[in-house]
Amino acid sequence: MLVNTRKALMGAIAFFCAAFAAAAPPLNVTADSAVIIEAQSGKILWAKDADTPRYPASTTKIMTAMLLIEHCQPTDVITAPEGVDKVEGASLHLVPGEKMTVQEMLYGLLLRSANDGCVAVATHISGSVPAFVALMNERAKQLGCKNTHFDNPNGLNDDNHTISAYDMALIARAAMHYEQFRAIVGIRRHEITRSVNMQDRFLVSKNKYLSIDPSADGIKTGWTREAGQCYVGSATRNGYRVITVVFHATDWKTDNGMMMDWAFQNHDRELVLQTGATVAEVSVNGGAAPRVAATVPEDIYHVYDKTSPCRPAISFQLYKNVQAPVTKGQQLGLITVTDADGWVEQLPLIALAPTPKGASIMGAGFLSIFFFIGIMGSGAFILKRRLRRFAYAKNLRRKQISKTYQTRSAR
Repeated sequence: MLVNTRKALMGAIAFFCAAFAAAAPPLNVTADSAVIIEAQSGKILWAKDADTPRYPASTTKIMTAMLLIEHCQPTDVITAPEGVDKVEGASLHLVPGEKMTVQEMLYGLLLRSANDGCVAVATHISGSVPAFVALMNERAKQLGCKNTHFDNPNGLNDDNHTISAYDMALIARAAMHYEQFRAIVGIRRHEITRSVNMQDRFLVSKNKYLSIDPSADGIKTGWTREAGQCYVGSATRNGYRVITVVFHATDWKTDNGMMMDWAFQNHDRELVLQTGATVAEVSVNGGAAPRVAATVPEDIYHVYDKTSPCRPAISFQLYKNVQAPVTKGQQLGLITVTDADGWVEQLPLIALAPTPKGASIMGAGFLSIFFFIGIMGSGAFILKRRLRRFAYAKNLRRKQISKTYQTRSAR
């Protein structure tokens, strides 16, 4: 029976985990703020002061690059604006009027960490840097960031430009959904094509961790004097990805290495619900079938601490009064998966197959009556015709008998 079991299961899970939990070894990092999340679910595996806003330095460019992917095609051409050659720090050495495709500019942002490229991108998308900054902050809110205030597109130090480690992890997780983004942050060098400054085409990633860890596949370094060492990392092992953030560190490579090893050594992942499998059934009014099978739109995985392997709780909110016809993929409710660590994953329940309308009971009754009346009417008509023929034949026979009798009498 499908009922809301969240409270009961959560209570049981909490009891089980409390009874069998054994603490994972502690992490001691140099960063003032740090966080580890599993990329697909977004579950926090470990955190240190992860909600305090800090200077993000060039990790800011993760958001700038993601917005470039979301708003432009790879072959679109960006024209460097006036004043671009005055931007300080890491640079592509753009000159006003220089043209570069979106794809080549992405390499410039994410490998060279080009501050001037960020200004060119902001102007291309929004017309000005302030307008683009507003777009950055709006996108951050959409992703659930609560401790973020962007004030420029490149991360040059600014008292009003701060973000928490956890919010940066949310942004990095969203950016890593794009294959175009992943393909760039996971490489160490690239040669671009540009319209001028042809001698400055070879880009080498500032992410030195890529050469340390074979499982590393991103993402972005950052540094200013005020921000300290900043790093957003990604690595894939055992079939799943982990994202790390360290802010204001003194040894970011060591910090990140310890965090990655700790995450994969102490956690594992299991498939909880698979798309395409029936996970619930929902009642349908007026359908050819009384119920329709429901599934989830994507696989749901649960990442858990190996020292306390707790099963997640699953609860359903099924829509009532669903009317036929039901189309494949139509939302039929919500499914919520939770665990004792506070992780919550909520997805829509969707129809696994279509359910057409079916004849109603009243309609079927009327149809049966009309069919019965039709049969009875046809039968009566046929019987009447046969009776008439029988009477006619009987009358004709009488006449023939009478005529024969009269003939015999005359003889």
